[in-house]
Amino acid sequence: MKRIVNRLLVVTVAVYFFGCAARSVPTSGKTGNYNDYNEDLSDVRPAYTPAPAKTEPKLGTGAPESKKIIPSMSAEAQHVNRRLEEVMDASAAKNKSIRYAPGYRIQVYTGNERQSAEAAKLLVYQNFPELNPYLSYKQPTYKLKVGDFMRKMDAERYYSQIKSLFPTAVLQPDKIDIRYSMSIN
Repeated sequence: MKRIVNRLLVVTVAVYFFGCAARSVPTSGKTGNYNDYNEDLSDVRPAYTPAPAKTEPKLGTGAPESKKIIPSMSAEAQHVNRRLEEVMDASAAKNKSIRYAPGYRIQVYTGNERQSAEAAKLLVYQNFPELNPYLSYKQPTYKLKVGDFMRKMDAERYYSQIKSLFPTAVLQPDKIDIRYSMSIN
């Protein structure tokens, strides 16, 4: 048992000293400095031929102005353009069918009295004719919301003005009508 422990100790010490020995790294040659990397990539690079230079007639030589030549499109390019136009037309048709989007409205009135809701609606019409009012009724409450704002920043601009007329006004996220939101500046 003592022999095995001694041999194991000798092997461990030898591995330790050989592992910690200083090694020199060559600084030149193929396995040298990492800055000496050199590889020829000319085989994999694409080759381009330069376009021929156009010569323009000099002014005052009396030469007639040459017609501009428009290069004809290849059949493949025309196919790609047709396909792209079809995709864009389909996307435009799909976008036209979308009527509502997430946005913001300002809730001006909440209460149980229809006359008060109608009076608030009239006041909004008089002061902000560009904003569309939306009066909804869910028993027993009337709610009057105004505007179709795509961005919160636009809604906040109107909110500060409406807040002076209606102190209980609240800015809320809502589903808005896209057609009317485009007309708000």
